[in-house]
Amino acid sequence: MNTLTTSESGIMGTAVLPTSLMMDLAARPVGQGQTEGVATTEAPSLETMLKAKYPSIHYHVFDASSGYWRTRNDYPHYLLYQDGDKAKETLENWQPTGANPFYGSIDGRFTAPKEIRALGNVPPGSKAVVIHPKVQERMEQDPAYAQEIFAKIDTWFAFDKARNEAILPGSTWDMSQAVAIGEDGNICNACSSSGGGEITCSKSGSDDEESWWDLRMARHAEFMKLAVEKQIQRRMQASDLLSASAAKSRLASMMNGGTLRAIFGDEIAGVPTETVLAVTQAQVWGGGTIL
Repeated sequence: MNTLTTSESGIMGTAVLPTSLMMDLAARPVGQGQTEGVATTEAPSLETMLKAKYPSIHYHVFDASSGYWRTRNDYPHYLLYQDGDKAKETLENWQPTGANPFYGSIDGRFTAPKEIRALGNVPPGSKAVVIHPKVQERMEQDPAYAQEIFAKIDTWFAFDKARNEAILPGSTWDMSQAVAIGEDGNICNACSSSGGGEITCSKSGSDDEESWWDLRMARHAEFMKLAVEKQIQRRMQASDLLSASAAKSRLASMMNGGTLRAIFGDEIAGVPTETVLAVTQAQVWGGGTIL
């Protein structure tokens, strides 16, 4: 199952802070040395902005650009959805042992290593972000850059939810998402998981690797086959079809006008942004025009 969950508010070209947060910041007392009667507001951090919109989000600071995130089925992504230092201590320098465990379906039976199955214990709809230390340092000095990173993360959550919901109606209600920001400030890794533990990771898309978007498309097809065989009722309900229609409308609004290109930059997890958008259009609308 290759789907995600995010806020219904859609994308934002710039980061917009909740009114309550802005009022709280504005109400802080005048600091020592300031002109009496003139209050200055401290720009909120990225973590503050994200937690204002996603209260239960898990925020980490370490280098999560490892290719093992994309290539190993035993990479312990579930640690991203835990607070504390365990994720950093384990994942920053994680190395595989042995052959890559099998992950997929055999005769209609889902098979996965324990690390993927552990994602089944992650609360539905959880979110996690990993920020490269150099990006964290720059954001602390440059509030405008922090808002830029916020917009990139928030937009990714919204875009990928709308895309997956449009492709597979009803599939995003229990999805969890994790996204990593690399040293250059762009998305270097992303993945989502379902309540059952299935996971979809970003992939670099080099010539000798299957595109992670192609993998998502194949796994959508695989899940739909299993859905028909097992008669998964909720996938075919009328409410799901309405959800898909709404998702397509949100997705079309996002993809028209070049906003996504401006926010995401040239690449998403090593794949050209133009390629991501082109594949998305083909999967949702076929070869036709975005409606």
